[in-house]
Amino acid sequence: MQDTLSEQRPASVAAKTRQQKAPIPRSDEGISQEEMLAELNRVISSPDFPATLRNRRFLSFAVERTLEAPAGAQLRVRAHDVATQIFGRSDDFSTIIDPIVRIEAGKLRRDLETYYLKSGRLNPLRIQLPRGGYDPVFRRQQAAEEGGPQAPTTLGSLAADARAELDRIVQSTDFPATDRNRKFLTYVVENELAGRPEQITPILLGQRVLLRDENFDPNKDPIVRIEAGKLRRDLETYYLKSGRRNPLRISIPKGGYRPAFAYIA
Repeated sequence: MQDTLSEQRPASVAAKTRQQKAPIPRSDEGISQEEMLAELNRVISSPDFPATLRNRRFLSFAVERTLEAPAGAQLRVRAHDVATQIFGRSDDFSTIIDPIVRIEAGKLRRDLETYYLKSGRLNPLRIQLPRGGYDPVFRRQQAAEEGGPQAPTTLGSLAADARAELDRIVQSTDFPATDRNRKFLTYVVENELAGRPEQITPILLGQRVLLRDENFDPNKDPIVRIEAGKLRRDLETYYLKSGRRNPLRISIPKGGYRPAFAYIA
């Protein structure tokens, strides 16, 4: 992350890097602060936005801090500020020792992508959190879609397309996963599409998919983490081979077990 790199470099080198890099524009031209705040409120108040309450506060903090910063400022939202003001860390917080902000930012990015694939697809704006930092940017929906995954026409079409893709994967002889991990993939996709993310936890995956008993403790038995890693690699292998032309891709981003869906242009 930008601030982590700055902490690891000599001050003179970090300052020189900041001078050489052009600031990321905070929005497309012509988007007012009122429009940005309205979009923020739409997102964080939506029951279809899957982020935790803490990460909703993270997003609100990042947007408000960005809007308060002087125009052209290079780095407006710093990991230290997020950690101390949102995640309750102490003033001696170090991004090198504690990766909490980086981890939660990754989850927030995925939750924003999921929201805009579903009920947020018709919003006038889209909030993005570019990798490499925590400064949000705002895009008109048309402009955002030109450089990223294509949004489905309706929520129903996403669910239908995702289920069709799931069927293609689990029935394919080129998908190298075991029967158990095909069941793992089916379980997480079906629960995600049904709006039941609370069912996608290490304990429930261990008990319902991997047949561990009611005393299963994922902190002592790493089976869920191990099998999820295998499943991620098997999905990557499949999409490098016969699945490379599929219109939609399913992935399980690292750091969790909830699936992500991306349309391929």
